[in-house]
Amino acid sequence: MSALWPVYGKTNVGELMEATTKEPMEALAAAIKSGNAPKFTEAYARLTATCNACHQATERGFIVIQAPRGTPFPDQDFRPQKP
Repeated sequence: MSALWPVYGKTNVGELMEATTKEPMEALAAAIKSGNAPKFTEAYARLTATCNACHQATERGFIVIQAPRGTPFPDQDFRPQKP
């Protein structure tokens, strides 16, 4: 978004995004690298809350980020099959 609207109102979008998402993104990357599912879930929730707080603060609260509620492939079962 910062490429399309580098400044929104009086807010530098790029700077705001860097300042607010840097730590949550680093925590998310670390959780992925370590393969730690509980840490991933926690970091993803923190990043999602950060995004939504920013949307509220910039009067764009109608944009709500949420975790997926289901698989994008409802007709497929990816569980390992028993031999």
